[in-house]
Amino acid sequence: MTASFYREGASTRCDARIFRFGSDWVLCSFRLPTSMPIPLAVVAPGDVTLETWAFAGMTAREKRPTGLLLLRTRGDAAGTALARGTRLVVATHFHPITLATGPAEPAGTLSPGDAAVMARAVLSSMTPQNATALADPITLLAPAIRDVPVPKDGPEVTLADDPRACSVSGTEVPNYVLFDSGSGLRCARVATARMTFSPASRMDLDLDPFWGPEVGRPRRVFLIANGGFAAARLSAAAG
Repeated sequence: MTASFYREGASTRCDARIFRFGSDWVLCSFRLPTSMPIPLAVVAPGDVTLETWAFAGMTAREKRPTGLLLLRTRGDAAGTALARGTRLVVATHFHPITLATGPAEPAGTLSPGDAAVMARAVLSSMTPQNATALADPITLLAPAIRDVPVPKDGPEVTLADDPRACSVSGTEVPNYVLFDSGSGLRCARVATARMTFSPASRMDLDLDPFWGPEVGRPRRVFLIANGGFAAARLSAAAG
């Protein structure tokens, strides 16, 4: 495997930490080289994919910024290697970087600042290909997700008695809706949307549950679209 690590050009080497983020997920954290390389893909091992990434600490003067990579393992061998410590080669827009990792650490040992950054990145990375599998990372990041502020001018959600439906103000139809009851998270896919434009723009959504328990009435709602998300307000009608 090591023979495939260096095919072309120079590679920057960095020490990195690995955090367990579910049965098929890990989070890799490393101090960014001064070249600030933008990660593109995992080159080796070949059974690990880069699902999303973020930079943290960009405004902190006391330390160098941190690179955060959410990685998905494809098979037991990759999961075992990352759990024990290995080397990752990541292609970037500049040149490859090699990350030397130690044994995996619990997700709870990730710093609150890094968790806050990754919470936003993970919600924004949801696609039809990973929406179900992201249950583990999103659940582990729940405390940071709950700290995302709700803008005063954000979309407004009205809950229905049926957990498979809700109404949303505006015209930007989300792909997924994440409900937070405080004691658990559940995610649903938007199956259909019926638009109303008068007297105010509104979408009535039919939902297809993906994962998570129906525990209590939601206290917060997040609308997830292509490459982004919005923390929504709950209307007075939601109780």
